[in-house]
Amino acid sequence: MDSIKITFKVDGLEATVEGDKNKTLLDTALENDIDAPYSCKGGACATCIGRLKSGTVELEQNYILTDGEIEDGLIITCQAYPTSSELFLDIDDN
Repeated sequence: MDSIKITFKVDGLEATVEGDKNKTLLDTALENDIDAPYSCKGGACATCIGRLKSGTVELEQNYILTDGEIEDGLIITCQAYPTSSELFLDIDDN
C-alpha cells in the first residue's frame, strides 16, 4: 500500500485517516465512515466537489470542473487520486 495521511473536513468536522494513493479520496472517506457527499461516482454530477487546501491529486476523469476551478483548488473526490504524502481536503469549502 502506498500510504498517505489525509485530513477530511466535512460538515464542520475534521477527521484524519491513513489512505492509499491507489484509491480515490471518496473511496477512502467512505471506507473510514466519513459522511462525504457523492452521487454518481463517475465525475459528472459535481456532488462530491471539495477544495484541496494542501497536497496534490490527479483527476482520473473530469466532466464538470473548469480549468479555472481546478486552479482555485476545487476537485471532484470520486476521481481524485492523491499524489503527495499528505493532504487536507475541505469538502465544506466548495
